[in-house]
Amino acid sequence: MKESEKILCIGDLILDHYVHGDIDRISPEAPIPILKANDKNYNILGGCGNVARNICSANNKCHLISIVGKDDDGLRLKEIIRRIKNLTSNLIVDPVRCTTKKTRYVCENQQILRVDREMENPISTAIELKIIKLLKKRINDCNVIVLSDYNKGVLTNNLIKRIIKIAKDYKKILIVDPKKKDFSVYAGATFITPNLKELKAATNTLGISTKSNENGLVLKLSKKIINKFDFKAVITTRSSNGISVVTDVGNFFHLPSEAKEVFDVSGAGDTVLAYLSSSISKGESLESSIKISNVAAGLAVAKFGTSVVSIDEIENTKQIKNNKVVTHQDISKILRDYDGEKIIGFTNGCFDLLHTGHISYLKSAKQKCDLLILGLNSDESIKKLKGKNRPIVEQKDRVEILSSFPFVDKIVVFEEATPIKLIKKIKPNVIFKGKDYKKKDVVGFYESKKWRGKVILIDFVENKSTTNLIERIKISVT
Repeated sequence: MKESEKILCIGDLILDHYVHGDIDRISPEAPIPILKANDKNYNILGGCGNVARNICSANNKCHLISIVGKDDDGLRLKEIIRRIKNLTSNLIVDPVRCTTKKTRYVCENQQILRVDREMENPISTAIELKIIKLLKKRINDCNVIVLSDYNKGVLTNNLIKRIIKIAKDYKKILIVDPKKKDFSVYAGATFITPNLKELKAATNTLGISTKSNENGLVLKLSKKIINKFDFKAVITTRSSNGISVVTDVGNFFHLPSEAKEVFDVSGAGDTVLAYLSSSISKGESLESSIKISNVAAGLAVAKFGTSVVSIDEIENTKQIKNNKVVTHQDISKILRDYDGEKIIGFTNGCFDLLHTGHISYLKSAKQKCDLLILGLNSDESIKKLKGKNRPIVEQKDRVEILSSFPFVDKIVVFEEATPIKLIKKIKPNVIFKGKDYKKKDVVGFYESKKWRGKVILIDFVENKSTTNLIERIKISVT
């Protein structure tokens, strides 16, 4: 996978303003609730700004081109952007427009009212020319262009067509999140990402019957659009039913939703667009990019309001999917499936820079129990124990390597300096440690006596340790 280049994002920028409060009575003036606003009052990037900040959270660089009014809200957007790492921008001030703003009034994380301040009329030709000029100035710094169309007047039909032509001339991938019913304006874009409602609305004019099962319908409508408008792929988000992809060569695949719970669907499409463009920018295949976008969308809908999904959250989700990696909450559930005749073994450590000593130790431990649970120090835990330059191998990589061994049954990552909380939760029959320890010094030795557990010390391979490996590396470098 190559290092990503900057992604260029163009579209309707929105200031999402949230006002939180409490409701305890109905107004005597009208049958409406009275919201007593509290101090929880904040602004967030919305519209194409939400796409941009999710791109940055996906560990990419993004340059944003959009319009603001000559007002305080425009200044607020500039200040928010200035504080976001890896995000740069050109915000054109249009003195005849107001900055688009959505104010949401919230009680107990439930919206009770939204007030919009906006001008939906198309931008002027002069502003269009300024955007084209900025695009041409920035286009060599990017390999993917994203059009985030919220239908607020920035992406006019003429501007969209000119951007698509320029993208083709410069051989750049162009991804469109559409809002217009007539998809002909997006003709020639590389990928288009409608939701199912938008896909249906765009194809009603094509004379296609919509009386079909949903998968078949999406396939049929997408093929028709591809043939008519020369897209490389149509990527349809289908809310709780996941994401469907149809390509220009006839490939079709569908991914069910990754959402464990749905709290707020606002911005989920932005998250898909951001992670799709980020992954494509890094050289990932379309299918791989859609998979990570689907995971990101599942995380986004579980959050309140316009939110970002970080690359760390994606990685943590991948680890959870590994059936050997379990959370503190799930380990008790797993142990209930083992009857009293089974021997539950536990060991712990950093397992940084794995070597033959580690392998021999873990194999020996597994031979003495039916289920071997490995408590793995997190990256932060290791830094506290061994200093800021450790671990050498990151947590996600250590997890991946250790879970591939048949003699390790379950892995639980812990954040504390010692695994004593985990040991008390598991109540293992046997705690394993190396013979360089004394039994009474092993964490959990005294506690295990309460459930008739014991500590077994295992022989370790002489001169095999991570510290020795690091010293040898230092010597070879010097």
